[in-house]
Amino acid sequence: MGERTVAKTLTPLTELEPGMYVRVSEVNGGNKLRARLCALGLTPGTPVEIVSVGSGPVIVKVLDSRLMIGRGMAEKVLVRRA
Repeated sequence: MGERTVAKTLTPLTELEPGMYVRVSEVNGGNKLRARLCALGLTPGTPVEIVSVGSGPVIVKVLDSRLMIGRGMAEKVLVRRA
């Protein structure tokens, strides 16, 4: 029962609007995907600003960098609204 409540509060990056501030909660994917995103600074607890979300890649601001993340990868990054 508790898992359903948590699942409802997590949102993939692809479902957000530009200008929103969120925190990374988890990355659903294999070890290579998690390692790649971790190398880019997308680790659990990291604050992220949504810059652009459209039908293609998602652009986010992480720390002092802007990252363009493919839509498939962005769907696996689950965040909580700040």
